[in-house]
Amino acid sequence: MGDRKGNKTASPGKITRPAVSGIFARERLFTMLDNGQGKPVTWVSGPAGSGKTTLVASYVDAKDLPCLWYQVDEGDRDVAAFFYYMGMAVNQAAPRKRKSLPLLAPEYLADLSAFTRRYFENFSDLLPRPFVIVFDNYQEAPEDSPFHDVVRDGLSVLPEGIQVIFLSRAKIPKTLTRLQVSGSISSIGWDDMQFTRDESAELLRLRGCDRLSEDGFNDLQERTQGWAAGLILMAETAKAAGGALSAPRDLGRQEVFDYFAGEILDKTDGETREFLLKTAFLPKIAVSVAERLTDSTRADQILSGLNRNHYFTERHASGTAVYQYHPLFR
Repeated sequence: MGDRKGNKTASPGKITRPAVSGIFARERLFTMLDNGQGKPVTWVSGPAGSGKTTLVASYVDAKDLPCLWYQVDEGDRDVAAFFYYMGMAVNQAAPRKRKSLPLLAPEYLADLSAFTRRYFENFSDLLPRPFVIVFDNYQEAPEDSPFHDVVRDGLSVLPEGIQVIFLSRAKIPKTLTRLQVSGSISSIGWDDMQFTRDESAELLRLRGCDRLSEDGFNDLQERTQGWAAGLILMAETAKAAGGALSAPRDLGRQEVFDYFAGEILDKTDGETREFLLKTAFLPKIAVSVAERLTDSTRADQILSGLNRNHYFTERHASGTAVYQYHPLFR
């Protein structure tokens, strides 16, 4: 991570901004991020492989914005570690104002909220303006951790000129509902993250896969539904075959399966994995049908959880709960 593009210093991976190069600059979404600067928080959500991290990393590079990048993970259950890493990160982001921020000592736990507010007040005084703080993979924070309350309290005292961008596979958590109600959060969701036809065509061209018939391209766009990882997996498979996508339905199957296995099947419990394997072949599935097909009384809970966490599961607005898996997932 560095305070400016091209001025990176060695740091732990937890506070290192991802390096991006040779990627497709998504000007449409850059405009949405620009428009979101009028609000203190932007929430970017979408399934794995939708390009959230690449989007924001390329945006702060393109706009030459000073940035602090924080990778959220299971370890943030320990909020003392969070304050430690944030102190390390701010010293790298503003080296000319090098100042030690306090660590979370046991005596501060009695009023963690007050400590958090004072910490972020001092923290923000050290940062230049404008400044961007990114919390990547926010869905990895344990639900029962005080980390969420710490983030909420910290946001409450950040001054104008500091924007916070959250990247998550999940929707806005309850701890930030107040900001959402007050109109203080701008959102970029899965509908926005999906590549348009023009964007897909440009991405394929940059990947060296531009010898594609109109029917082939239409098929590819329909199957991937603008999912970045799906487009890239199929493009890379096509490159290995000489750059032509003559039969998209036959390309990338193993690569797509491996991706879903790593991002979903390996990260869910046994009951959910079995549920997915029994239902994924259906184009659409009602909760009542899923219950009969799987003999599971938790069908509604499983499907709503997959949808809430952007696990390639869409809920259709209707009188009864009907879900649809991403075409490549089937």
